Amino acid sequence: MHGQDTAGDVYDDGRLRVEHDNYYVSWDGQPLKFPRTEFLLLSRLVQNAARIVRAEELWRHAWGDAKPYNPESLHVHIYRLRNKLTPFGMQIETMVNVGYRLLVAAEPARAPHEDATDPARQRRVSS
Repeated sequence: MHGQDTAGDVYDDGRLRVEHDNYYVSWDGQPLKFPRTEFLLLSRLVQNAARIVRAEELWRHAWGDAKPYNPESLHVHIYRLRNKLTPFGMQIETMVNVGYRLLVAAEPARAPHEDATDPARQRRVSS
């Protein structure tokens, strides 16, 4: 599938799928597990893919009005989420004093050992 399906409660760009109402995330059909708070942050970010989401909005989406806004706590949760998404080629950019933006790469990042064993790469390097 090309493009993004954002109908109803589902975000699907062909690689990343987030079912907002079902608390479900998958990458290339493989389910990914996230704690509830990280899922809620990811859900809000993909609903606004490639756009900046204000930090306060992310906080309200994940914690509601039950807890006062705490930028340090939000930063820790974003840090954990960022570490889980990076292997899949997704990045969360920090816009200082503003918010965060999710960027989904067309292809996931390759581990360094994958390039070394790639026969096509070996041919290019040795040519």
